Amino acid sequence: MVELLISRKYHILRHSLLLAVSLIMAIANFYNEYPFGDHPIVGSLLMAVFLIPIYANVYILVPRLLFRNRFFSYLMMMGAVVFMTILLVICLQLISNNDLQKNLQEADWSIIILNFFSSVFSLALTIAGTTSILLFQHWVIYEQEIRELEETTMQSELEQLKNQINPHFLFNMLNNANVLTQENPEEAAKVLRKLNELLKYQLNDRYAVSVRLEDEIHFLTDFLNLEKLRRDNFNFIITREGPVEEVSLPPLLLIPFVENAVKHNNDNCNLSYVHLLFRVERGCLQFICVNSKPTFSQEEKRDGGLGLANIKRRLQLLYGKDHTLRIEENKITYTIDLQIKL
Repeated sequence: MVELLISRKYHILRHSLLLAVSLIMAIANFYNEYPFGDHPIVGSLLMAVFLIPIYANVYILVPRLLFRNRFFSYLMMMGAVVFMTILLVICLQLISNNDLQKNLQEADWSIIILNFFSSVFSLALTIAGTTSILLFQHWVIYEQEIRELEETTMQSELEQLKNQINPHFLFNMLNNANVLTQENPEEAAKVLRKLNELLKYQLNDRYAVSVRLEDEIHFLTDFLNLEKLRRDNFNFIITREGPVEEVSLPPLLLIPFVENAVKHNNDNCNLSYVHLLFRVERGCLQFICVNSKPTFSQEEKRDGGLGLANIKRRLQLLYGKDHTLRIEENKITYTIDLQIKL
């Protein structure tokens, strides 16, 4: 129904319906009481006159006045057009028998006045109907434009956020590889191979709408293995629960959490760890990331980094109220608990 009102491909059909309704109303109001069988030209002219205010409203008054919020001017002009149209119709009725003087003498003015107001009401009703359709059409098109603009803006912002996350992640990876190259060239070769796999994944899936959760987990495993090569006192555990293989999600969505966990648990004196849990149940994905905290205090605030700020914004754009993110911290651990409705 909405398509019928706003689509250009139904333009001719809409005008055909408008013409049919207008002619029916004209016949109902005038033709039965003032037959023009002997004067078909005058009768046809009367029908055409009845359409003047309708099309003037559709193509002139509504677009130029009503859509520009000039309500008073619209009402005044519409009233004037309707009044002049009805007067013209009455004049055509009186002169239709080519004997104007006789018609004026024999005319029942009470009927003429009654017909005048009846015609005004019918015409006003028709105009109100066409105006309502135009306003609805205008509103639907406006809403579609707003929705398209919001979607375009959101997609643009999402791409910008991904572009910010990826260089940030890559910078840390290259820095790790550089440190290990200086300390152990053989291990550096392994690092570069792992880094090559990670970069391939980023380049191949960067523009994908969604990827398999299994692929994301494999990517995170490679990343954590790379960190384990660099740090002897680092360990990690990845746990899966439920049908993880059936889940897809936007690419590179969970990397900032894991990257942040690795970045802030570096402890040269004690064993550090990162534990990841992926649980799928009842149409919900739960991702828990727990990392140990170093024994020494860090001056940098944990939640002030670019990565976490970006991922929070990205989650809001992608899932809105369909996700919850809780961050808990104590003296020995830092926990991310993310739940997403699938």
